[in-house]
Amino acid sequence: MRVTSITPMKNEGPYILEWVAHNRMIGINDMLVFSNHCSDFTDVILERLDELGLVRHMINPSVRKQNARHHIELVRYVNELPRLRRSDWVTHIDADEFIRVKVGNGRLEDLVNAVPDADAISMSLRTFGCSGIDGILPDDGLVTETFRWRKDNNKSHAPVKYLARGGFPWTKFANNSPELAEPELCRVNWVNGDGTELPSEKIATPFKRLPPNMTAFGLVDIAHYTIRSFRGFLLQKDRGSANPIKGIKPTEPDLEDTMRYWDLYNCNEVEDEISKAGNPDLRGAVAELLKDTELADLHKASVNWHRMRAQELLKNKTYANIYRTILSRHEEVFPKVVSQIDDRFA
Repeated sequence: MRVTSITPMKNEGPYILEWVAHNRMIGINDMLVFSNHCSDFTDVILERLDELGLVRHMINPSVRKQNARHHIELVRYVNELPRLRRSDWVTHIDADEFIRVKVGNGRLEDLVNAVPDADAISMSLRTFGCSGIDGILPDDGLVTETFRWRKDNNKSHAPVKYLARGGFPWTKFANNSPELAEPELCRVNWVNGDGTELPSEKIATPFKRLPPNMTAFGLVDIAHYTIRSFRGFLLQKDRGSANPIKGIKPTEPDLEDTMRYWDLYNCNEVEDEISKAGNPDLRGAVAELLKDTELADLHKASVNWHRMRAQELLKNKTYANIYRTILSRHEEVFPKVVSQIDDRFA
């Protein structure tokens, strides 16, 4: 069973090896990763992984077109590739998203076997907050173990990503959901995260979220580490958007807009049981990747780059103000969610 994933990527260096190891463990065996304008060794890490046969690394076509809307250009490009139609299953996930299968052995083949008639599965995202973590990551830290506090999704319109059959006549493999022509509505079997079929009126048009009565996590969900840590969030704002508003040039982040985003995604309402339990198999898989000396050196260099870049940003008045404000807001809203790993002044 070939499972193809589509991913745009920029400056995600410290997190790549865990993400690749996780994807391989759950059965994604054809990772297509498209990088753009990397400063932190992300592109070189991906090149090495490509040389090892673990991912396929390409430059995002947005670079050649000099178009800052990287997600949109990527979706246009990959839908021209015959590869997706030849894959058994296709998904579109970002570097901060981890698919979690809750049936069988936790692999995607177990998921599709649980819903054998499904042509598409909408997987709802669980938004994880910063968990009170300040630094980029502890040296031996995993994202999936470090950030354990998340949103209580019981009453929310949760965003979705998908797993879709490559051979079904979709009109487009988009970012959040595949798209299909009206004549196919009568025969497509599209289910949510517990295997319940979605109504035709919902899937008739492209959608990015499911309402609470259609959101489910019983068979599968996606852990979404949107902001990661305090300093990691500064790096995210420094990196910029993958889909900026057309015609608007990037500037230093506006505090009001930044805090609106922070408040939306810094969700630390419940401690996630899967994260709390840890994943020794994943830790072992990352350790196996680090046996490659070139990968190990590149990973270390990228972590150091992120730490140094965060220090540089804190010398900028705009970013220093953002940093102070998000620290204060977190301590005000989630006073009980304080990390045991406090390298704030490191």
